[in-house]
Amino acid sequence: MMDAMEDEMSYDENTTFKYIPYFDDDDYTPCSHEEIKLFDQHFVPVFYSLLFIFGLLGNGLVMVVMLGTRQKLQSTDMFILHLAVADILLATTLPFWAVQATFGWIFGEAVCKIVFSIFKINFYAGTFLLACISCDRYLSIVFAVQIYKKQRQKLVHWSCLVVWSLCTLLSIPDLIYYTVTFEPRTNMTECQADFPIGTSTAWKASLAFLYHILGFLLPLIGMLFCYIHIVITLLKSQGFKRHKALRLIVAVVVAFFLCWTPYNIVAFMDTIRMLGGLDGKCKVLQNIDIALSITSGLCYFHSCLNPLLYVFIGAKFRNNLAELLSRARVSPRWVPGVSKSRPSSTKSFTWSESGDTSLSGIY
Repeated sequence: MMDAMEDEMSYDENTTFKYIPYFDDDDYTPCSHEEIKLFDQHFVPVFYSLLFIFGLLGNGLVMVVMLGTRQKLQSTDMFILHLAVADILLATTLPFWAVQATFGWIFGEAVCKIVFSIFKINFYAGTFLLACISCDRYLSIVFAVQIYKKQRQKLVHWSCLVVWSLCTLLSIPDLIYYTVTFEPRTNMTECQADFPIGTSTAWKASLAFLYHILGFLLPLIGMLFCYIHIVITLLKSQGFKRHKALRLIVAVVVAFFLCWTPYNIVAFMDTIRMLGGLDGKCKVLQNIDIALSITSGLCYFHSCLNPLLYVFIGAKFRNNLAELLSRARVSPRWVPGVSKSRPSSTKSFTWSESGDTSLSGIY
């Protein structure tokens, strides 16, 4: 039996397949992935289709309302506009993954590379744009620097350009390595990473750790730093209750990490597994695969969550939505909270209570 196992593993190392079968420690038989395949076929198509529809509608509404307002967009509003674009682009990839879960990848290699690159670009973009929002609030509230205020719009445009450029650069490995390959575990063709023969496990793990560190850990640390200092500053100035817009910013950031933290934890465990640091029993590996499917769905859910936060928490967004509906001669009574207060012209759009978000401007 051991000789047969060694022959099988030797075969995998000298063929073009990137997959080395999982073996149960008790009898050295390859693990069955039929259970995972059935789970994906039932869970992914329905859930992803709903997220695709609500993601396009919700973020499309955000863009229409923001671009249709009569007021000049403030710095954070520009970041949130780019965030809506990133969420829409992320949502457009969902039908492809829904079809793959049912029929395998049928769209060809070029589409595989493009779709996954779009996913990775907009994942990073969502994270980095939230970090930019945190930095913008930090500079405005904690320091209220005059140079920053004068150059804010220019800095916002440059920041967005840097974010999209960096995200595109980080997606290059996916553009190179992602291709259409046959996956023995599910007996279907899939769009997935296919590293060349001889590629070391250390190189694969390095790419995974780059994803964990740049796409999650560093932005988390930066946001925590910014918001801790913002809260301390507002408490000292006794202006925390008056700075209502902070609630929406914090809600968006908290929602992002509630949606993305479970996936990053499971993906980190999968990286550790790649390095041989976890039990190799079939049940453990199957649980990781199922957890990746569920938590990645939670990540995609985030793409249609922000519009709900704007409607139910952002008073300025509701007022601008109601104003836009009124101009279109549509009753805005269905917009939550608007019936109690008439839509009014506001200097700021979504986030700030005034156009100037420095300490002198909000108190």
